[in-house]
Amino acid sequence: MNSAAPAGASSALLNLLPILLFVVFLYLLIILPQKRRQKKHNQFLQALKEGDRIVLSGGLIGTVSSIGDRTVELEISPNVLVTVLKQTIISFASEI
Repeated sequence: MNSAAPAGASSALLNLLPILLFVVFLYLLIILPQKRRQKKHNQFLQALKEGDRIVLSGGLIGTVSSIGDRTVELEISPNVLVTVLKQTIISFASEI
């Protein structure tokens, strides 16, 4: 009689289940850890202060001489200053 309607509804849900599981899998294994890394990196950048020795993503090591909103002035040797983006800083030099 009317038994075909519920069977079709459950069949549609079963077809969507693998897609939903894949989305949850992506979120838990890719997106969530990336958000955590980004949050940790932002906290690291906020904690920078003048005098810290840091490493840039290109391998350059130097001492922070001043900090701006988006840039950092880095002393790479005596009286040699370069301005770099904060995004390129990956760690403290003592961590390598």
